Amino acid sequence: MPLNCLTVMVKLLISIKEPGEVLDAIEGGADIIDVKNTEHGSLGLPSLSTAREVALKIGRLREKSAPLGDVDHYDESLAYIAYVLSELGYDYVKVGIKTNLREEAIKIANDVTSAVSHNVRVVLVGYADFQKFNTLSPLDIIDIAHYVNASGVMIDTLGKGGYSTFDILTPQYLSSFVNKARQYGLFTALAGGLRIEHISMAVHLGFDVIGVRTAACQGGRNGRVRRDLVMELKRKILEVEKSNLGSY
Repeated sequence: MPLNCLTVMVKLLISIKEPGEVLDAIEGGADIIDVKNTEHGSLGLPSLSTAREVALKIGRLREKSAPLGDVDHYDESLAYIAYVLSELGYDYVKVGIKTNLREEAIKIANDVTSAVSHNVRVVLVGYADFQKFNTLSPLDIIDIAHYVNASGVMIDTLGKGGYSTFDILTPQYLSSFVNKARQYGLFTALAGGLRIEHISMAVHLGFDVIGVRTAACQGGRNGRVRRDLVMELKRKILEVEKSNLGSY
C-alpha cells in the first residue's frame, strides 16, 4: 500500500518562527503548524503581527497552534492573549507550566481555558527537565489539565541545550504519561529536541502528536524550516504506522 494512501493517526506538528516558513511546513506534510518566538524560551509567544500573518497564510489548510509562553506566575494578560489567539483562528493554544506551585498552575490554566472560544483546544505543557528547573512534573500537569478541562497535555524541554526528552525521561515514564492522560480523555503530544530516530519510539508509545523544530530546519533551531526535512519526518511517521498496522 502506498504511504500516501495510509490514514495518518499520529499528527506531525512543525514549529515555525516566521510567516516565510509556512509554505515549507505545509508542502512538507505538517498536520499542525505551530508558530512561536524561538528567542523567547521553549514556548516563546509570537508577536501579534506574526501570529496574525501566519494565521492568514495557513487559513484552513492546516491546523494552527500558538503558545502563550513558559509561564511561571499568574498574570491577567494571559486571558487576553489566549482570547486574541482564539479569535485569530488558532485551533490550539499552548501554555507552559513553569511553576512548581500547583495552585498557581491551576490558576494559570483555568484562566486560559476560560478565555478561549469553545472550539479551541488548550494544551498544558510540562517539561521533561522539570527536576533541573524545579517545575511541576509532566505527570502533575495531567491532573491539572483534567481539573481545568483542558483538551491535551504535552511534554517539551524547557532547556534547549542540545538534549532531547528521550535523554531525560525513560520510556516507562513516557508510557505512564500517555496511559494516565488517556484515562482522563486528554490527547498527548511529545516534543523537545526530537530527531528522526526518535519518531518510531514516540509512535510506539502512543503519542497523538509529535512536535519538531530543530530536525525540520537547516541550521538548527534558529535556522529555517525546509520542506524536504519535514517530508522525511512525515514519511517516517507513516512508515512506522504502516509497520504497526502490518503487525496486526
